[in-house]
Amino acid sequence: MDLRIYAKGTSFPEDGIYDLRHLESLISSQRKILDKLTFISLGISESNKKFKEELDYRVKVNPGSIELLIDFALNHKELFATLSIDGGQSLAKIVVDLWRDAVSLREKAAQALEKGLKINIAINANIGSGTQIINASNVVADESSGNIQISSPKIYMAALATRPSVNQTIQMIDGKAVEFMEIQSLNSELKLTPEHRAILGRHREELLVSMEIIGRLDMVAFSSHKGVIISSGQRYQLSWDEEQRQKMQKYVDTEGVIFKVRPIIDHARLTQDAIAFRLVDCYEPQNKLL
Repeated sequence: MDLRIYAKGTSFPEDGIYDLRHLESLISSQRKILDKLTFISLGISESNKKFKEELDYRVKVNPGSIELLIDFALNHKELFATLSIDGGQSLAKIVVDLWRDAVSLREKAAQALEKGLKINIAINANIGSGTQIINASNVVADESSGNIQISSPKIYMAALATRPSVNQTIQMIDGKAVEFMEIQSLNSELKLTPEHRAILGRHREELLVSMEIIGRLDMVAFSSHKGVIISSGQRYQLSWDEEQRQKMQKYVDTEGVIFKVRPIIDHARLTQDAIAFRLVDCYEPQNKLL
């Protein structure tokens, strides 16, 4: 057995009659996380179909709450080099370490954001190196500045890549239906509890800088003040204030409108990329000249 995933709660009683929604959510989210972390561990793009076809998992379900015993099914071990010498235990350890460190990075980022600090992530290869301590931290944070050091860029990549599936997993862990969840390899482990729900919080900020997008307003929901700008084949989420409703109604499905907007970023995503935009003003170019 390379990997053990164990979840306890009322959704997984000892009689083996499980809650279907929680069971499906557990299995699908864990498979997605394993896929992404395995490819990050190997330094391989998920778009590499050859490797994707060769990676699979053999799963055994033990009675009790729910215990999944997973073996990496490395069909062509030569493709996985030294990580396949022991069957998959080395790969399992790397995957669980990445999983644990990705969650730790998001935890420390959430704590900094709660204090109103801006996150600054730096790579320090000396962190955790040379230590024999099992589960030694590869993520170190300065609680007063928001500076976070990680030992490898793979931790950052793992935090971003697994964010939706990790969120799906943690949302299940409410302390009752699912009390906790453990992920273990031979020499590494991670335990998820309701306390990890802190990383689910949104930390959005509307930047003061403004920019212009030329396009067409589509998929409008006036009651919630939301729509989508279609520009050069790209889609940009847009929101506006109630007092701008009349102007927005005028420009629905009109090509070539100039939208002056402010980017909105979500610090919890650990990236400065805009997730949406807030309307400042909009107009048609010809009308601006009049």
